[in-house]
Amino acid sequence: MHNQMARLGAVCGALCSLRKVRLVAAFAALVLPFAFTTAASADTAPLLSCGTTQPGPCSQTAHYSDDNEFFTPQPGASACPSFVQTDYAHVVGSGQGVEHVTIDKAQDAWFTSTFTGTVTLTIYPPSSLSFDGDGNVTGIIGPPEPNLPVFTGNLTEWFGGSFNNQNAAITGTVNLALSGGGQPLSVHALEHGNWAPGADQNGPPTRYFQQTIC
Repeated sequence: MHNQMARLGAVCGALCSLRKVRLVAAFAALVLPFAFTTAASADTAPLLSCGTTQPGPCSQTAHYSDDNEFFTPQPGASACPSFVQTDYAHVVGSGQGVEHVTIDKAQDAWFTSTFTGTVTLTIYPPSSLSFDGDGNVTGIIGPPEPNLPVFTGNLTEWFGGSFNNQNAAITGTVNLALSGGGQPLSVHALEHGNWAPGADQNGPPTRYFQQTIC
């Protein structure tokens, strides 16, 4: 979740093969999930030079500390408050984040991004937000939900993937333990997509699942 689509830009964007970049784009376009969503303001995760300005083979690690992202509604969420299913959540906080990418001589690639920290979560109805043509949040234009508190607590998330000319996989996990106005909020999200040998890595995953549980 830690602005995972920005992480796609900072980490997956480091994958120098056009095939792999298209694979990531195809996965991102398949869904707008809880764990992989675009923020109106990017966090401080840097754009890695490995695979962008520096062709592979290469390996690079970077650290970051800030989080500023939006989580999208999760209509299929299980045992969650209704606002998790219908509203957007603006997440702002700080903590410890690290991202890593490795590209070998064959242009196969591996990347991971991990963040844990303290965040606040403010709930907004879709009518209070502006969006671009792809449905990404671009700004706040109205008030948050008037009957919901601002939640504060811990966020831990992991996002990673591997790519080669035979198969590919991307996985993300998110854990939130928050409270606000005397109301606890615990959210656990998992998302995975993989492309089997022979599958078109520019198209939808061979297998995909996503679940959100409170």
